[in-house]
Amino acid sequence: MKMSEDKHKIVRKEDMVWEHGMYDQTEMAYLWEDEETGRVAFLVKLEPGARIPFHDHPRREVAFLVEGEVWLNDDLMKKGDFLTAIDQEAHDVYTEKGCTFFIYIDYNIEKHRFEKIEK
Repeated sequence: MKMSEDKHKIVRKEDMVWEHGMYDQTEMAYLWEDEETGRVAFLVKLEPGARIPFHDHPRREVAFLVEGEVWLNDDLMKKGDFLTAIDQEAHDVYTEKGCTFFIYIDYNIEKHRFEKIEK
């Protein structure tokens, strides 16, 4: 029995589409996006020696290291480690051995700003 799309979504490993990432030596597989809120979930692979330059986050980032090791600034993450980066927190990313992250980006504050109500 097939569940309706509003109940849940399964993306099979063999159906994941890997494409060039935003940076050299990276690949991304988008898994899910909520266009209304801007929330998105995806996988990112970094090849050995890959670097993502110093950057900040306009939204909350939640990440789980699926495999490998990676440095975020001076902090080493290993397989199974969890990260959350708050809005506007900056870090760089570097891996000597390669790694794969699962990443979830929360609510898009650029799309959905609350306006002050004047009394």
